[in-house]
Amino acid sequence: MKQHKQSLWTLFFMACFFLQMPAAGAAGMDREMGTQAERLPLKKVALFNTGVGYFQLQGTIPPGKGCHLYVKRDQMNDLLKSLTVINLNGGQVSSITYDNSKTAGQKLDEFNFHLQKGQGLPQILRQLQGSEVAVLSGNTSVTGTIMGVEKRNTQTEKWMVPRFFLTIMVSNSQLRTFDTSEITGIKLLDEKLNKDLGRYLSILFQKHQKDGKTVTITPTGEGPQELLVSYITEVPVWKATYRIVVPESKKEDKPFLQGWAIVDNVSGEDWQGVQLSLVSGLPVSFIQELYAPRFKKRPELKMDDEDAVAPTVPEAVVSENRMLMAAPESPRASAGTIRKKAVARKYSKELDMGRSIRELKARTVTREVGDMFEYRIDHPVTIEQNRSALVPIVSKNIEGRAVDLYNEKTRKQNPLAGVKLKNTTGLTLEGGPLTVFKGGTYAGEAFMESLKPDEQRYITYAVDLGLHVNTKKGSTTEPVDRVVINRGLMRLHRGIIETKAYTLNNKNAHSKTVVIEHPYHSNWKLLHPKKPLETTDNYLRFKVEVPGGTQTAFTVKEIRDVWESIAISNLTPDNILIFARQKYLDHKTLKQMEKMVAVKAELARIENELKTVRGERQQIFSDQKRLRANLKGLGQTAEEKGLRSRYIQQLGNQETRLGEIEQREKSLKTQQKTQKRALEALIASLSQDLRI
Repeated sequence: MKQHKQSLWTLFFMACFFLQMPAAGAAGMDREMGTQAERLPLKKVALFNTGVGYFQLQGTIPPGKGCHLYVKRDQMNDLLKSLTVINLNGGQVSSITYDNSKTAGQKLDEFNFHLQKGQGLPQILRQLQGSEVAVLSGNTSVTGTIMGVEKRNTQTEKWMVPRFFLTIMVSNSQLRTFDTSEITGIKLLDEKLNKDLGRYLSILFQKHQKDGKTVTITPTGEGPQELLVSYITEVPVWKATYRIVVPESKKEDKPFLQGWAIVDNVSGEDWQGVQLSLVSGLPVSFIQELYAPRFKKRPELKMDDEDAVAPTVPEAVVSENRMLMAAPESPRASAGTIRKKAVARKYSKELDMGRSIRELKARTVTREVGDMFEYRIDHPVTIEQNRSALVPIVSKNIEGRAVDLYNEKTRKQNPLAGVKLKNTTGLTLEGGPLTVFKGGTYAGEAFMESLKPDEQRYITYAVDLGLHVNTKKGSTTEPVDRVVINRGLMRLHRGIIETKAYTLNNKNAHSKTVVIEHPYHSNWKLLHPKKPLETTDNYLRFKVEVPGGTQTAFTVKEIRDVWESIAISNLTPDNILIFARQKYLDHKTLKQMEKMVAVKAELARIENELKTVRGERQQIFSDQKRLRANLKGLGQTAEEKGLRSRYIQQLGNQETRLGEIEQREKSLKTQQKTQKRALEALIASLSQDLRI
């Protein structure tokens, strides 16, 4: 109960204090809180599928006033990057100011006083000690300086009641005390203090906006000013979703496509009757930190202790060089003035953005904007904040026919039921999910990628269980049909025919058009059929008509190239003989290869002889080692002297033979080198491109 009484006193004191604030201070607080500034109505919203939104506001501002934009902290960078303000009355925009990046708590800490929650007027007056005030009590007003506030507790029958007494010093240095319960109002007489208090209350008000920031735009000009303000900010991506009605037979109407856009309003304010546009495309967009102050470190220069420089007085002009600065020749307006007036007239006649957009709206609902496509809703749209809406964007017949699309990798046994669509709506269709209706009921779902006008695309929405597909692969190797010899390499070409048979068993009562997606190899040549229906990056598409209740076979034949490489230097006479019998060599090549065989035979003979002489030399080395060992063991007897003479003679003969072997080896190596060069020349000169 005691706390309840204190709260009542707090409310009373605060009411007295604020009701008696001077007019200037109250007006300043109102300006800071937004009551003296207008809020422009939102006229246009354009949402892009890159996650940004374009907002356009337009309205009239009373004379001498400005307008406020309220945005979130994380939207300030986009706003500062894109904010555009046009004064449609021809005036200017004197300033655009906004809250800096400090938090509300940081701003409040800069003041010398604090309005703490729950402490009321006595605490405020204590912080304003020394300020001039006018105290209203009854019908009298007393002006003085605040000395202090005294608290006295009064005992009643049930509880203690606090009472507060304000003491001020009046002009004759007299102290006067007032019971605050008898005070009807308090007026602050210091203008600066009033402004500070107004700013303080404005910051407190902004705390309720949950990190909201205020941008104030102030125009200049006489009378009311019409402003057009636009900016971009981050918004949720708008999403497309479609419904398509597929006819059951070819005799029925064309497929009917209905498209909707899912739009989310998280901007923090209602969209009341706005002109809504949805843009499909990928414009470049980015975020750059512009809101937070950025400081750059500067070099510090030391001051030199030099004498102060006395100010200089430039001399007065005696004569003027008219070649440099010509005086006016006549009272007529100068060329610059005439040009400025012409520009002003041109500016006043220039079409403004809003008028040109309205004219465009009258002509069309959709349009291409560069590489983008815009859906402009042809009626005002209202979406409350924090709500989403489905907005219709297309409702037209579209060209298409029912097909089954078979891809073995997707599903081996069955094709997928689908529709081949051609975008005849004249619109760019943004990618999104698609719900299919057939025969008056739900038939399945698909996802459609972005589709330009007149572009064709397959969509598949269900498995056709009534049509079964069986596949079988085979390959056949063709004989060599081409022999190419070049740069010492012999290449044999042959073709391998790859066959893939598709057997389609249609258990449905009615016929089906099946499009088969057959793997595409860029280096394979199609033999049968001659041409595919369509070609994609990875598949050849073939159309097959399958009557109801029948089995249909379809075969794809392709040929792929295979090359076998053989080094000419590795060919043996037997290889050459076989190639000659198979007619892989023309007459000229055969003659050159016969020469090669002869050269290779001579090389083989030289190699054998080299092996022989080298073997003989090795044997002599072994014998000499044995003879030298025997010589070391002989004594001085007559018989041993005879053996020594014979061993020495044998060593002499062997040395003579080693000299002959060395000469022969040199000769053979020279011959070998000559024959190798001849063989290399023959191989290099071989050239053939023979088709068999």
